[in-house]
Amino acid sequence: MDELTDAHINNLALGRIRVIVTSRHDPALNWSHKRVYWFLAEGTSPQFKLIRHSRTTQGHSGLTRMKEQFKVSGGRYRVLACFSAPNRKAMGPARGRAVCHHSSFRKRRLPRHWLTLSYFHRVGFAPFGFPGPDAVSSARQFITGQAGVHSFAVVNSEGRMSGWDIHRTYISASVVKAMLLVAYLRKLHYEDHRGFCCDDQSVLYPMIHVSDNNAATTIWQRVGDGRLYDLAHLAGMRDFSISGIWANAHFSASDQARFMFKLDQLLPDEFRGYARWLLANIDPSQSWGIPHVARPYWYVMFKGGWRSTGIGQLVHQIARLERAKRTWTMAVLTDGDPSMGYGIGTIEGVTARLVGPHAASVSKASNAHSLGPGGG
Repeated sequence: MDELTDAHINNLALGRIRVIVTSRHDPALNWSHKRVYWFLAEGTSPQFKLIRHSRTTQGHSGLTRMKEQFKVSGGRYRVLACFSAPNRKAMGPARGRAVCHHSSFRKRRLPRHWLTLSYFHRVGFAPFGFPGPDAVSSARQFITGQAGVHSFAVVNSEGRMSGWDIHRTYISASVVKAMLLVAYLRKLHYEDHRGFCCDDQSVLYPMIHVSDNNAATTIWQRVGDGRLYDLAHLAGMRDFSISGIWANAHFSASDQARFMFKLDQLLPDEFRGYARWLLANIDPSQSWGIPHVARPYWYVMFKGGWRSTGIGQLVHQIARLERAKRTWTMAVLTDGDPSMGYGIGTIEGVTARLVGPHAASVSKASNAHSLGPGGG
């Protein structure tokens, strides 16, 4: 009697796939709760890697199911699911069954009996997301030719991280004010159990709209370092630290791209609209860089920071860009720039290469001459 197998692979959001393999066989065979090993080979690599294991489930009609979800890189991939089929010899030659014998299994020293399994093998193609690898490569080539120290990170519309020197840490300047905003709104909702009152909005608004430093100090005194660390943990930030005052926070480009990508999840429902509006309506004099290049094609929420350092001018900017059902985020962090305008030009050059043909002209840095002292 032949075993009949079927399989489906579905591309899910944020770079994940779901694989479901079904096996129809004699109902008398008990294939329930058997171990399944999932292997993945990405791109042109011949090497499979063990990434997950699960258990089979079986219905009353002799239908056994194996299913799993996991992340994959954009482009071609191969999935291999190996499982032990009890009473295999009683079934005779089966369609869709063979032997798991790939060399990577032996290197991982799986138990000997797992080297003679039934298996499922399928090739798939995962969407790259926006911006794609060619755009990121172009931005990387551009930024590595710029003077000073610089990093950028992108979390694309499929949730995949890429960029250049993404874990290098920088002093924050005013970029951390976006984190102060979210941490304070979380405090109001989850700890104080209240909406806006008193001077809440009269402090939050200038902190974001014109990057007011005194307002930021007031909010930081109410939030404290502990709540910023808590927020960093929730956002998946791995390089965050703070000591002294808010402006001395340190983080990486990858930290800030992750934070902006999770922005909606981090904000309490009742304050989400207000926070998004604030970050999308910063004073025009500070709307250089990413919004200058990406608008109006993209809806942009962002925060910038600037200050002098021991090696030159520091200019940072982070942003969340949305259009229809597509959302992606980016962070460009620079230090040692020869001038404020040069740092803005670096941010706008990276953005133009990521946005592609919808980029606005970046022939000159926007509003660089109008910046006040609020950069932190």
